[in-house]
Amino acid sequence: MATTSTATANFSDLVTQLVAARAEEELRARAVHAMPGMYVPARFVKGTNTLRYARYADLGVITTTLSEGTAPTDQALTISSEFFTADQYGATVAVTDLAQIDNPHDLIGIAAERIAYQATRSMDVLVRDNIHGSAATSAIFGATGATTLTQNTANSAVAVAGVLTGAFVKNMVARLKGANVPQFADGTYRCIIHPSQEYDLVSDTSVNGWIEAHKYVNNVPLLTNEIGQFAGVRFIVSSDAKVTTGAGASSGNVYSALFLGPDAYTIGDSQTLQSYFVAPGGDHTDPLAQKALVGYKMRFGSLLLDEAGARYRILKTQATVAV
Repeated sequence: MATTSTATANFSDLVTQLVAARAEEELRARAVHAMPGMYVPARFVKGTNTLRYARYADLGVITTTLSEGTAPTDQALTISSEFFTADQYGATVAVTDLAQIDNPHDLIGIAAERIAYQATRSMDVLVRDNIHGSAATSAIFGATGATTLTQNTANSAVAVAGVLTGAFVKNMVARLKGANVPQFADGTYRCIIHPSQEYDLVSDTSVNGWIEAHKYVNNVPLLTNEIGQFAGVRFIVSSDAKVTTGAGASSGNVYSALFLGPDAYTIGDSQTLQSYFVAPGGDHTDPLAQKALVGYKMRFGSLLLDEAGARYRILKTQATVAV
């Protein structure tokens, strides 16, 4: 007796595979370097692509007495400045008309969301790399031992045992205060660290006073990806924190923790981030309306504001858990 089954000739040609209505979620890094509140917003003057910050240095302390009847020697203000320009970035995603017809998902909607995340993360990584690439060597410290910090440390000198501890955090705070770096309005500094550094910090059994963010009792609004506070520092964790792979002692990864006070760096755009959608047939390169385009462009720049002195410190460590 003949039986119709899935093995019957041509049956498989009539069966469509079941596809979930919702696309799989991506595993994403948090963009924290370019989030509001971490930097000074800069404004470009229309007609120029340069933004310049002026500095008038404080006058030195006077320790000499005046001579009777003799006027003091006049002083002049010391003027200096620093500036940055903006660069343009952008990208597109193309989707054909047939792909939109045959795919069970909203490809245009997915492309628009993906391109938006690409723009956000690209800006964040560009800002991060500019910060760490432009940082003054006098503000960079490396953990050359379990309890030893060395200024201007080469990555290769960062020790395997040199992981992020509460003692190192207190050391950075002391250096910021000693350099007269102000704190944010909430009375704290901020620090961007990698999840591998987070593990070592919260695992430090000698740490006293660690407060997890969800245990704050003063109703402080949480920062994006904030995990808690210690020694007057609020910690923000992101897998996009600066990591130099295999550069440390014994080829270990070097993780750079960015400690900072307000106004440490600035970000400005002379062309605000804009998104675009070009429908099929929307330009002369698509005469048969076969392709839709989703894209973005932006023109921005960033700068470490350290003409008057670095308002940040960078601590290089290795980590127990290398991710």
